[in-house]
Amino acid sequence: MKKIFKSALFLMMAAATMTMGMASCSSDNDDNGPAVKVGDLTEEDYLSKTVSGIVSNTINATYAEMAVNATNFYNQMKTLRDAVDKGNATQTMVDNACASWKAARACYEKSEAFLLGAASDYDIDPHIDTWPLDLSALHSQLLNTTQLARYTTDDENANIDNIHGDLNQNLLGFHSVEFIIFRDGAPRKVSSFNSTYDDYNDRANFMDIKPINELKFGVAVAGDLMGSIYELEVCWSGGTAEHKAWLDSHEWKTSMPSSSLTYGENMKNAGKSGSLYTSVKSAVSALLVGDQGCGGICDEVGQTKMGKPYGLNTNSENAESDPNYIESPFSHNSLTDFWDNIQSIKNIWFGGYNTDNTKTGTYSFHNYFASLNPSLGKEVEAAIDDAQAKIKACPVPFVNNYKNAQVKAAIDACTALSNKLTKANDYIQQQTKK
Repeated sequence: MKKIFKSALFLMMAAATMTMGMASCSSDNDDNGPAVKVGDLTEEDYLSKTVSGIVSNTINATYAEMAVNATNFYNQMKTLRDAVDKGNATQTMVDNACASWKAARACYEKSEAFLLGAASDYDIDPHIDTWPLDLSALHSQLLNTTQLARYTTDDENANIDNIHGDLNQNLLGFHSVEFIIFRDGAPRKVSSFNSTYDDYNDRANFMDIKPINELKFGVAVAGDLMGSIYELEVCWSGGTAEHKAWLDSHEWKTSMPSSSLTYGENMKNAGKSGSLYTSVKSAVSALLVGDQGCGGICDEVGQTKMGKPYGLNTNSENAESDPNYIESPFSHNSLTDFWDNIQSIKNIWFGGYNTDNTKTGTYSFHNYFASLNPSLGKEVEAAIDDAQAKIKACPVPFVNNYKNAQVKAAIDACTALSNKLTKANDYIQQQTKK
């Protein structure tokens, strides 16, 4: 997600400070009368368990798999670099690096319905997922032998720290390494890596750049990507001991700002003393319709990720078609990215996550609406399915078909889904004791 939103967490702090003693402990259902029930639980208790389940079974589970995949990608990049350096690289090594990039990428795109927390507070999202890649600046960077030397030493950890601190976001992250290992939607030919100079001469001329230098630079970028994903994992759940130790050794973030709490603990305790969410329903709203929640990514997929290349003309950002503003253009992964973004909404709604996207939480928005308002719940779920179907119906690759009529249909489906999410959140917020 390129678009950078203001941190919801810091905007909440002032309100949380004023209300911590009273409002954070108050019930969402404070009107006279018996509490609304979901099964055997009060609505507030059910929503609290739903939020807690989403943290454990969706957010933390996604980041845990993402961290594993990012580590694998970093290792595959090192294997490819070393083989090219020794002159024994194979196409299988390139293919493995590309496959591991896609695995890490899929997890990340399935996390964009919950960019609230570390991703936004610490600017991790723009740091690792900004596009379009500045090819001209990257070319200059790879020609700068003095600066390149800072990222290509024998000390892998120093290389990561140097590139993490030195470079801006339009030279880092997924799309920088994407350019290095993919060409025209396919893994780059190993013969290109084994050549003295790159053969790329499209949006910029890289024919004076040595592929081994691209790979050495790419390994440092992949290491920075890995560490940034460790931050997401550890800041939300505490992560693994190994990943936390890695972050501690690099002096990177491991918890909320000025706090020892994880973001997961903060959200699980919504409505209780110590949480920055003053009520359970404020956490629900952040998840369903917040700028860094389901509503935010739904709008971005339709209005910006597809809408800006299409030239949707619904706001100043997408007023004219911009073919340079296409996510994941070198791998031709754009439509997969968009589909995965909507899948992140589905995972939040159903309260689960796993590799085949079949796990459903015991407590979920799906089950909440099945109990209290089945028709509205079905509307949301139909809109999720329709958005994914419309995205899948777009002709591939998106980079060559961004003005297609199917793209407009997918944009409209995202708008419809956004409206349904707002309707669902409004229903939850309006429920009171009866």
